[in-house]
Amino acid sequence: MKRLPPHLLVFALLLSVAPGTLIAQNLSADEVVSVKPYTHQSEVVLQQSVRIALVLDILPGWHIYAPGDEEAFTIPTEVSMEPVEGVTLSGWQFPEPEMLAVAGIDEPAAVYGGRITLFNTLTATDPALTSVKLKGGVSYQPCDDKTCLIPVEIPFQISLTVVPLGSEITQQHPEVFTESVPMGEEAGANAEPETLDADNIAGLVDDKGLFLTFLLIFLGGLALNLTPCVYPLIPITVSFFGGRDTSRGKTFQAALAYVLGIAITYSILGVIAASTGALFGSLLTNPIVLVGIALLLVALSLSMFGVYEFRLPSGLMLAAGRSRSGIFGALFMGLTLGIVAAPCVGPFVIGLLTYVAQLQSVVLGFWMFFVLALGLGLPYLFLAMFSSRIHNLPRSGAWMVGVRVIFGLILIGMAIYFILPLLGTAGNWLFGGFIFLSGFYLIVLDKNGRDAPIFMTLKNVIGIGAIVLSTWLLMPGKTVQATAEVDWQKPTTMEAFDAALETDKPILLDFYADWCIPCREMDNFTFADPRVIERANAFQLIKIDLTTAKGAYEQTLQRRYAVKGVPTYIFISSAGKELTALRLTGFEKADEFLNRLQQAEAQ
Repeated sequence: MKRLPPHLLVFALLLSVAPGTLIAQNLSADEVVSVKPYTHQSEVVLQQSVRIALVLDILPGWHIYAPGDEEAFTIPTEVSMEPVEGVTLSGWQFPEPEMLAVAGIDEPAAVYGGRITLFNTLTATDPALTSVKLKGGVSYQPCDDKTCLIPVEIPFQISLTVVPLGSEITQQHPEVFTESVPMGEEAGANAEPETLDADNIAGLVDDKGLFLTFLLIFLGGLALNLTPCVYPLIPITVSFFGGRDTSRGKTFQAALAYVLGIAITYSILGVIAASTGALFGSLLTNPIVLVGIALLLVALSLSMFGVYEFRLPSGLMLAAGRSRSGIFGALFMGLTLGIVAAPCVGPFVIGLLTYVAQLQSVVLGFWMFFVLALGLGLPYLFLAMFSSRIHNLPRSGAWMVGVRVIFGLILIGMAIYFILPLLGTAGNWLFGGFIFLSGFYLIVLDKNGRDAPIFMTLKNVIGIGAIVLSTWLLMPGKTVQATAEVDWQKPTTMEAFDAALETDKPILLDFYADWCIPCREMDNFTFADPRVIERANAFQLIKIDLTTAKGAYEQTLQRRYAVKGVPTYIFISSAGKELTALRLTGFEKADEFLNRLQQAEAQ
C-alpha cells in the first residue's frame, strides 16, 4: 500500500477537524455577535422614563451564555454601563434562554442564539441635564459545538435629548418596542419577576386591542380589593350608607355616584402621578388633606348622633350634614375617598403608571385609571346597597338609634385613624383609648335598644370586641417587640446611604410611609415572622421614610429607584446592582416573602 504524501496527510487531518474549528480560526469573537442600541423615543422627558433596548444578532451555529449560569466553564453575558450623574436605569431584562447540552458540563447550559433583545428603562432625574450620553458594553463568550472563543466586550453608546415636562415627544423603532417583551431576569437573577411594567402594558394594547386591555385593567382594579389598602373604605362605606333611609332606587343612584366619585379622583391622581413622577397617594402626606378628611368624617358622625336634628348647623357642619342626602352628597363623599384609595398600589398599578407616563396621552391615561378605579370600586356598590338594607329590618323603636350611634363611633374612629401620622406616638394612645371608651360606652352607658334583646346582644359583642382590640393596641411594647429582631437602619443623608452601598453585604430597601396600610401590615405580620427575621438579617436592612417625602435625601432615592408607590421593596446585590426581578410593591405574606429573600440571598 502506498503511503500518502505528507501534504495530503495534513489536508486529511484538517478535514477531520469539526467545521466549527475552521470557522473559529477565521473569526474573532467580536465578529460573532453584533450589538445595536435603540431608544423608544428620540427625547426623554425630565423625571419620566424612556425604554431602551439592545438587539444582539448571533451568527448561525454559535451561542452565548445566559446570565446567572453558575457553571465554572461558562462565562455569562453581561451588560455594563458607565454611571452618569442624574440618570437611573432599572436593570436589563433578558429573554428566556434555551437549554443546550454542552460538552464538559453535566447539566444543560442556558444559552442564546439567533437574535435576542434586551430591554431597560432610563430616567433622567437631574433638572440641569439637557442631554444624556450613555456608554456601555456587552461582554460575552461565543461558542459553537466544539469551540469557545476568547471572551470579548462590544461597546455601544446611547444618546438622548432631555426635554422638560409637557414637551411633545416622538416615538420610534416600533419594530423593536411593540413586540411582546418577555419579562426575563437581570444578570444574576434566577426568579420570575413579580412586577408588571410598561412593556407588558404596551404589549397588551398591541396584542389584545383597547377593548380587551380595558377589560383586563378593570379586572386588575377588582383584584386590588384583595390588598389591605382598602380597609378604611369598608367601615366608612358601611357607616355612610347604613345611616341612609331612602328607597332602593335612590340608594342605588347614590351608591353609583359614590363609586364614580372614587373613580374620578383616583383617575386624576393617577394621571398626575404618572405625568410628574410623584408618589401615588402622596396627597396623604399633606396635613391639610388629612385634617380635611378627618373633619368631614367627624361632621358626618355628628349627624349620626342626631346633632343636626336638634341644632341648626352652620358653615362646614351644615355642608357636611346636607351632603349625606342625595346623589351630590354621595358623589362628594366618593371624590374625597378617592384620595384614600390612592395608596392602593400593586404590580398592575405600577405598570400602568409607567405606561401612562410614557404614553404622554392625558385622555387615554385618565380612562385607563378610571376603568381601573371602577374595578376597585365595584364591591363598594354592593356594600353600599347591603348597608342600606338595615332600614328594611323590622322597626323596634330605639334600637335604630343605637345602630346610628355605632356608625357614628366608627366614623370618629376613622377620623382619628387618618390623622395618626400627624400625632406621632401620642396618636396610638389616642386611637386605642377611643376604641376602649367606645366599647365601654356601648356596654355601660348607651341605653338605646333595650327593648330589642337581639340588638342588645350584638351591641355588647361589638363593645367587648372593641375593648379587647384596644387592649391589644395599647399593650406596652407590642409593635416594638414584633419587629425588635429586624435590624432596620434609617440613614438620613446620601453620604450615609452611599456608605451602606459600599459594603459587601446585600441590601434590602424598604420604602414606606406612616399613612400606608400595607406598610403596617408588612411590619406587623410579615416582618414579625421568625423565619423572615432570621433570613432578613443576612441583608443590610434600610428603611426610607416617604411619609412626607419633602427632604432632598428621600426625593433623590425615590427618583433614583423610580419608586411610584409604597410599600416598595428593592433588593441590591453585594455588587451594588438592583435585582429588578425581585422588586416587590404592596403587601406579601410571610411565606411568599421568605421565598423572595431566599432567592435574593442565593444570588
